[in-house]
Amino acid sequence: MSVQTVSAPPATRPLRTPGRRGQATDRALRARLVPITLFACVIGCALHTPVTFLRHSHPLPGVTPPMLMLVTAMFIGGFEVQLVDLARVMLRPGLLLAGLAVALVLRMVVLLGAERAADCWPEQHQALWLVVGLSLTATMPVAGAAQTWGAKAQADVPLSLGLVLATTLLSPLTVPLGLALAEEPENTGPREILDTLAHADATCRFMIVWVALPCLAGLLARRLTGRLGGGRPRAAALPWLRLLGLLNALGLTCLNAAGVFGEIALRPNPDLVGLALVAGAGICAAPFLVGWCAWFAARRAHPGPGEAAALTLATGMNNTSAAAALAGSQFGGHPAVLLPIFFYGLAQQLLAAAVPAVLRPRPRR
Repeated sequence: MSVQTVSAPPATRPLRTPGRRGQATDRALRARLVPITLFACVIGCALHTPVTFLRHSHPLPGVTPPMLMLVTAMFIGGFEVQLVDLARVMLRPGLLLAGLAVALVLRMVVLLGAERAADCWPEQHQALWLVVGLSLTATMPVAGAAQTWGAKAQADVPLSLGLVLATTLLSPLTVPLGLALAEEPENTGPREILDTLAHADATCRFMIVWVALPCLAGLLARRLTGRLGGGRPRAAALPWLRLLGLLNALGLTCLNAAGVFGEIALRPNPDLVGLALVAGAGICAAPFLVGWCAWFAARRAHPGPGEAAALTLATGMNNTSAAAALAGSQFGGHPAVLLPIFFYGLAQQLLAAAVPAVLRPRPRR
């Protein structure tokens, strides 16, 4: 009787999925997000003249590159949303509402304290303009970067996603409301602009056209591409869109850094820069700290570390790109308005980088 030997099947190569190279590049960049962000700021400062010219150009009538880049960021953010995650967060409406309350109300409380402190500054005209910039930043929705840093901290993905999406879609209502709460009608000067922005149709229209609608368009595009070819077009486009979104965010940082550095170089004012740095970092750090302390104190009632990381990041991270774009369209790049927005953005990146080390779940012994 002959014995037949069965030869082993030939080794198969791993399939090269579309967008695998883009996914690898995106992961490599996100792993070094803080130094790359600082490098983008350095590039913007070194090339501030051509970058500032690009920042103030008008590719379309009444439209600047920061506004177009903001639309791109909102569309990609909506395209990344999974309806399954939204369904999961809707099963916990109390936790979502608590996160919204912290993200929207706590910033106003901190901002009112900053207004009182600004009254003690010798040059109140400059301090009041800084309050305008901080008010625009504090009223903005939760930044999409909260999901990126939340992944590093093993945060609750549905909760992070729900907070980002809810604050973004509600921004046409919450931004004018927040500006109305931040302004003091009895004061004159730049605070009158807050009252004007709060009651102007242009502010609500800006948040609808440049923030909410692009996010909804991204949600619709993901839904439609999921039905084409069994979802293969969406799977192929998603890694490249994520990479494009990251490069778009770095480009916005470069543009804002060039605008701020150009204004400082033309009209150097160390006191104003120092005040903007302290105010922007302080207003950003306070919600981070309060959100973390609140969940640390309530850890017995809410033991989930993923929820703590999600709420801490949502509390401290604002969409500074939208704030800078709105400030540029309304104030034409006033340095005292853009300075706190820029420093707030840098501070939240540095603080968000520290959150994973603090809130990442530790293995039990």
